[in-house]
Amino acid sequence: MNKQKKLKHACQHLSKMICLGMCLSALSVSTGWAKDDPGAQQAYPLVDTFRIDLNRDEIRNGESRYLRSVATQAYLYQFPAFLHLRQLSEFIQGRRYMAPKETPLGGWVLVRDLSTPKTQNVMPNVDTLYGASYVWLSKQGPVVLSVPAIRNRYYSVALCDSWFNNFEIIGTRTTGSESGNYLIVPPGWKGKKPAGIRKIVQAPTEVINLYQRIYLRQNEEIALVRNLQDKISLTPLSKWKHKDSGFAKIDDAVFRIPNLRQTSDPLKFFELTNAYTAVSHPPPSDTSLINLFKTAGIGPGEKLPETAYKVEAIRGGAADAQAAINASISDGPFRNGWRVPSRDTGSKNANVLDRAVAQMVQIGSLPSNEAMYFTGFRDGNNQLLDGRKSYRLTFAKGQLPPVQPNGFWSLTMYNEHSFLVENPIKRYIIRPDTEGLTTNPDGSLTIALQADEPQDVPKGNWLPAPNSSFIIALRAYLPQQTMIKGKWFPPAILKKE
Repeated sequence: MNKQKKLKHACQHLSKMICLGMCLSALSVSTGWAKDDPGAQQAYPLVDTFRIDLNRDEIRNGESRYLRSVATQAYLYQFPAFLHLRQLSEFIQGRRYMAPKETPLGGWVLVRDLSTPKTQNVMPNVDTLYGASYVWLSKQGPVVLSVPAIRNRYYSVALCDSWFNNFEIIGTRTTGSESGNYLIVPPGWKGKKPAGIRKIVQAPTEVINLYQRIYLRQNEEIALVRNLQDKISLTPLSKWKHKDSGFAKIDDAVFRIPNLRQTSDPLKFFELTNAYTAVSHPPPSDTSLINLFKTAGIGPGEKLPETAYKVEAIRGGAADAQAAINASISDGPFRNGWRVPSRDTGSKNANVLDRAVAQMVQIGSLPSNEAMYFTGFRDGNNQLLDGRKSYRLTFAKGQLPPVQPNGFWSLTMYNEHSFLVENPIKRYIIRPDTEGLTTNPDGSLTIALQADEPQDVPKGNWLPAPNSSFIIALRAYLPQQTMIKGKWFPPAILKKE
């Protein structure tokens, strides 16, 4: 048989096989063959099996499963937005108390001292003075962020959308140490860059928040850093050239929601986020997800279903999502007892579960090229850290956390609930400029983690722990690429025998 005849024969054979497959498939669907043949019974239906004869209970069961799965993903997606709304509501309350004559939105809440055990934010750093502001760009218009020259120290002003995704960083790494004016505009703004503006930054959502962080060195005059805080300003573009920084009064009642920290009902959670995302819409890149969520009554301006079995399915989906968050926090991935940080933390590129976990553990996290966060829950033997035991963390010579110039690293002690720990020497962190910190004769550095003062290391190397389970956070601001790419990783925390 020549090549042409062979090819013709092969094509005819293939055609017959395709037709036979289509017929068998049709037979399977029309007669229920795949369902009824005992030899074809499986624990799960075949991928292409479907039925058109479900009874009412079976239909409800299928709908419930669908709604539950959608609600799970929607809860994970909306979780950062809920936290954003909660913090916005508390921000407005705080601003009304501290500056009753000013419009809350557009002003700053400045933390004038380093964090202490009285600080109520989870996992606060004890390295920088903080500042926070919220702006409703679609109501307040474009605003100008002005920063002074900040030399020879780390600083950043992070711009976050309504999901705490960092969409711009102004600071040491990105814009340098010189002063500058930056115009922040709402989504879709088409204006021209005014003279004196260094850069236009378009926000992906109508409501944004800003975090300022300025490094405070050990024993440094705190007034110097407070002065820098005061020089970071936000001004409506319409008033900027007139040297008038005041924001016009707007109605912010939509954000003033009491007792958000007591919210536990998942239906209330979705009602709140449905309303909030109707004011500050998700970015266009998330449209396909939002359209999926809308099929369950979740999303901007949507109304949740009221039918009992649908309501129960949505509650179940929220519970599944929270269980997934808890499992992710507990299960890692871990390396040397440290939770491996996602390189997409603080970025819109993170998946919905990683986003939710990041904001649960440390709200407002910076992206990995700005800061890396390593959280230690376990020792080198995979046992949870316990302050009734003694531990040692040793960095080999030349293996301290690698950071860029003006970057820094620190090790912070928290209790099992992620709050700072009261201790007799009032030390909450260890970092290179900690008073009395001493390297070993071989150039390595050993840090003692325990409740009582150690006898085998200098007091300057002691980070006091509570008499209970505890968590350690290693922060590195302006990390080098070796850290970002995972080539450098913290050594294991070892229990002292």
